[in-house]
Amino acid sequence: MEPQAGLAEKARVYALDELFDSRLYRAMAERERDPKNRAVLLRMAEQEYMHYEFWKKFCGDAELNPRDELRLRLFMLSSRILGKVFTIKFLERHEKSVVAEYTEILESGALSGEDSAELKRIIEDEKEHESALADQIEEFAVRHLGAIALGMSDAIIELSGVHAGFLGYTSSSVYTGIAGLIVGVSASMSMAAAAYLQSKQEKGKAPGATAAVTGVMYMLTVILLTAPFLLGLPILKALTASLVLAFIVLAFFSFYSSVVMDRAFARDYLENVGVIFLVVVIGYLFGELVKKLTGIAV
Repeated sequence: MEPQAGLAEKARVYALDELFDSRLYRAMAERERDPKNRAVLLRMAEQEYMHYEFWKKFCGDAELNPRDELRLRLFMLSSRILGKVFTIKFLERHEKSVVAEYTEILESGALSGEDSAELKRIIEDEKEHESALADQIEEFAVRHLGAIALGMSDAIIELSGVHAGFLGYTSSSVYTGIAGLIVGVSASMSMAAAAYLQSKQEKGKAPGATAAVTGVMYMLTVILLTAPFLLGLPILKALTASLVLAFIVLAFFSFYSSVVMDRAFARDYLENVGVIFLVVVIGYLFGELVKKLTGIAV
């Protein structure tokens, strides 16, 4: 059976997409020092190149253009800054639509015999194998994603509550910042100790590394969120700036983790934002209550 009209044009798009992925994974493999990670990346590169070879049969040779080469460099930069797992999974987020298009071609009867059987194998690769291979790559950030989330999210929630509480208790942004810093330093040590003890009960966890990551992320978040207060901004502006920074950090991390863990970004992010707003309101009301009960304001 002859391929349907327009298949050559579609095949060229698919071939270029598969070739781009293959080139990217091979470039990552060339820079990878860990033998296990390199082997996984090379396997992914070979798999994508086989897909490219399949589509090339229907459109002839396809080469990446200068725009694709620039995009390749950007993804390589992403892999160095954000990690290989994030970069691969971000690139593969469009796989559902690709699988749907491949399935449509398969079901249309445009291909037959060995070509049809090979396309079925490619669809299975796109559905399962690539994501499973990406999950085999070992990276520090991915391995300690839970500790990073714990340190950062707990610091955001706790500091937001402290700062909002002082909004109803004092007009001094510097005092508020100092209070947040004191609470944050103490809490970072407490969280690190708790993470250490908890990870000792879990197989495969490195207690020291988990504790260090939790404590450091907590402390970095504390420094970031207290900075607007310590700079001497009016307290309401400082609180607003601190919350904006918290939402930006939270948005970045929520998106990062949603890509790595294959979760929905919007739901997780909005849920976290809702928790922060609730903590801010409760913290402010508690500060007002303390001021009324004690009759003391700073």
